[in-house]
Amino acid sequence: MQSALTNPFLQVDYLQTGTAKQKELADDLENWKILKSLNGFKPVIAGTIPLDIDTETSDVDILVKFNIPAHLQKICYAKFRNLPEYSFVEKTVDLRVTLICRFKTKKFQYEIFGQSLEPTEQYGWIHMMVENRLLTLANPTFRERIRNLKQEGIKTEPAFCKLLDLKGDPYKILVQWNQKSDEQLKDLLSKNGF
Repeated sequence: MQSALTNPFLQVDYLQTGTAKQKELADDLENWKILKSLNGFKPVIAGTIPLDIDTETSDVDILVKFNIPAHLQKICYAKFRNLPEYSFVEKTVDLRVTLICRFKTKKFQYEIFGQSLEPTEQYGWIHMMVENRLLTLANPTFRERIRNLKQEGIKTEPAFCKLLDLKGDPYKILVQWNQKSDEQLKDLLSKNGF
């Protein structure tokens, strides 16, 4: 596991010097005190905006860890219930109690995804890490092709698997590929013309 010193995605500072949308997100997070409100739950931003493969309809994924589900529910209710499209649900994802809070600000749709796992051990984070490695190792057309598939309505993980001709459940396949070396990822990209 990478530390905050070696993994810039663990701190939100990179957003302030990133793309126009990333800068806008940094301002929105600050204006609404979203991460500050979630401070006790180790929040990290995941998904497509940090990777610069977002579309107009991309939401902001915030992964958090809870020890007691009711604590996260109370904080979300207290801090975000007055924002548009607020909702809070509990489901089971991969046999784990999962809390999902959604709301909107004027600029972004947010989804807080909470489990009893560290955010860096959750699938959303692992997917982002392998996607980042692939985007970094691939030629620039790969990023554009991913964006195009997403604009056609294909979700992120299936888009990666489609372009790389990976068969099976895209969410599980990408977790497996995160275990591979950079050389193995380069071979996969090269085999598929990227």
